[in-house]
Amino acid sequence: MKLFPIFFFASVTFVSAAERMADYPAALEKAKSGGQDIAVLFHGSDWCLPGKKLGDYWKSENFAKFAGDDLLILDIDRKESPTAEDEATAKRNEACQIKPRSLPAIALFDREGRLVALREGTPELDSLGKPEQAIQRAVEVRKKRDDFWKKAEGARGPQKAGLLASGLDLLGLGTGPKEVYKPVVEEMKKADPEDRSGTVARYTFPGRKLLEKAVAEGNEKKFADADTEIGGWLKKPQLTKDQRQEALAAKFALYQRWPEKKNELSGVLKEIEKLDPKSELGTAAKAYLAMLAKEK
Repeated sequence: MKLFPIFFFASVTFVSAAERMADYPAALEKAKSGGQDIAVLFHGSDWCLPGKKLGDYWKSENFAKFAGDDLLILDIDRKESPTAEDEATAKRNEACQIKPRSLPAIALFDREGRLVALREGTPELDSLGKPEQAIQRAVEVRKKRDDFWKKAEGARGPQKAGLLASGLDLLGLGTGPKEVYKPVVEEMKKADPEDRSGTVARYTFPGRKLLEKAVAEGNEKKFADADTEIGGWLKKPQLTKDQRQEALAAKFALYQRWPEKKNELSGVLKEIEKLDPKSELGTAAKAYLAMLAKEK
């Protein structure tokens, strides 16, 4: 009977903790077999002062407990003066699909190693609260994504494509780094080959490549072909505002090179500005309109 309080105390105070991994390949192998998400801190312990406090907390026992046992945690330390052991670890971590532009950064990957969320730089990280809070929010997004994809398994046609796209929409990553989500888009195409849902267009839009092609074809005086292609994209109802602005920017670049269409330049710029006057392209369109007005 004397042992009962000891066992009872141990059972109510034990808290499972996230498992720490030595490198990204080890984390991915463990995630694939165990089904956990992978939370990664990117920092530079010998040069990135803003990340030092975060790095210390990330390595603490409290953080591992708060993170929970449904996560694997890893820190990728980009040192300026690495030891031979550091270099060997860094070489293995090259398998990680992303290289953040601003440190410190926190990323969440799913069990397949696909990026779910990336938060870069001290201002963004500070705005998210404690690291475990930011991670758990990302985990919730991943769960909602998977719920959409689970529903898609029982759907067909445009409905299936729409559900698959809804999962991708939650992430806001397009097809992701190294196009890790391209198989999902291919599944959307297969379910909805005529793109009646309009969602395939959103995930196959060429972005800046459309502008580059418009410039090249305009210089080659292939005006009609380029105009038809751009017009086809603008007819897609589910393009985002940003994508529509990019398509219109391609149209503007083409019309600059097409003598018969130069009188339509102002109209194209007004369409760009109207879609989102505060965006980079919206602001540029407004400035260009002012310049054209002065020329008149």
